[in-house]
Amino acid sequence: MATTSKKIVDNVVNSLDKLPFPGKKTISFWSYLKDQLYSEATWDQNDLAVIEKEIKKELDKLNKKDIVKLWEDCDAAQIKLDEGTDASENEMKSDLINDLLGKVMDRMDDNYTSGFSSSYVAPSSSKKSSEEKDEDVADEEELEPTDLDEEIVDDEFFDEETFDEDEEDNF
Repeated sequence: MATTSKKIVDNVVNSLDKLPFPGKKTISFWSYLKDQLYSEATWDQNDLAVIEKEIKKELDKLNKKDIVKLWEDCDAAQIKLDEGTDASENEMKSDLINDLLGKVMDRMDDNYTSGFSSSYVAPSSSKKSSEEKDEDVADEEELEPTDLDEEIVDDEFFDEETFDEDEEDNF
């Protein structure tokens, strides 16, 4: 079974959820991180190091072939591959750690959802039922119906005095 970045992120999150927060054994490190997300403007480098250590543990379980496959799918690899630059296994792991760290951080945000092709999701409260839409149309000023099938003849709009012959030549 091929290892995916989603599986690695799942394993890291599970590991962090089982890891007790130092000094407070009643909450997990993952819960602590989620609380930090909403209360702090910056991240403590020690907390990030713990996440990176868990990611590194997961990457160390993989063989080189799986590392290369995962690396080729990350954004940092695309830049290097486009430039034709080779990367060592350590550089690949470093790129993967940064990429996976971002995905773990995204997972902390309860409002974050993956799998959408668009970065914008309309709020559910803005949706209107078809009846509400019909009411909105009824409230608007109604326009008089026109017969679009009728041919429009230029003479109906412009009489011969509107254009003199010199102006007609310019068209």
